[in-house]
Amino acid sequence: MCSPTNDRNLGEPNARGAMPGAVHAAVALIVLLAIPTSLRARGPEDLLPLLQKTRALVEQFAENLSSIRYEEAVVQEKLKQKGKIAYKQETVFDSLVLIRFNHGELRVEESRLLERQPARGDRRPFLQTKGFSILAMVFHPYFEESFKFARLEDEVIDGALFARIAFQYIPGKPTPVLYQIIGGDRPIAISGVAWVDPDSGTIHRIDADLSPSLEELGLKSLRAELRYGPVSLADDPQPRWLPLMATIDLETSKQHWRNIHRFSNYRHYSVQMKIETVTNKP
Repeated sequence: MCSPTNDRNLGEPNARGAMPGAVHAAVALIVLLAIPTSLRARGPEDLLPLLQKTRALVEQFAENLSSIRYEEAVVQEKLKQKGKIAYKQETVFDSLVLIRFNHGELRVEESRLLERQPARGDRRPFLQTKGFSILAMVFHPYFEESFKFARLEDEVIDGALFARIAFQYIPGKPTPVLYQIIGGDRPIAISGVAWVDPDSGTIHRIDADLSPSLEELGLKSLRAELRYGPVSLADDPQPRWLPLMATIDLETSKQHWRNIHRFSNYRHYSVQMKIETVTNKP
């Protein structure tokens, strides 16, 4: 979710759905990367097997994330012209995400407890963002009919071959991204590109931009980049593929912001409940 603290006409992504079956989630505003016309889409015979593997892994990712706590360090930056930093601050949270189905609807509940903040409170405005750890949910099987997918030409990065999957939101369908405005919730048309291991279907990176523009709300541009990688947990021999870093860049007609989220210290957590029975004595 995103919210500049001083642009009054700019809304905030909401944790509630706007239609039956929509996700109730604190999910990031995501995506749209303009796809260069020089990139040639591949045929469906190349796309469908890869999509099936990716969807299965994202479904497992959702289950894994629901039993894990993590540390989230957020650097908030106010930028000058040409990208120079005007001022910044860093805050650290103890975060967890609960992802579950309730009456046929996918629900995502995010909780963040403040661990550390600047010694001196800074009253200058900052961009507030959260929910980006679950950006990959656009590939969850629940949203299978909410997006159009296309496979682009593969790309080699640092000697490794990656498949690229473009996705585009279909208006009127359930979406993991809602934007709260005065008078109600507004679904956001989102699209983007994911870099995926062609053998396993594992997502390594998602680049995102907002589409269409919400200039009437004061939002000029919103871009996000999320990186994933293997994470080892204590007493778990199999590394899990989890978010490592998210960079969010938002520009209004007058201001420019950048937040950098770093996710670390992943560990299992469990909830213990004690139920006491009261016995009526004669």
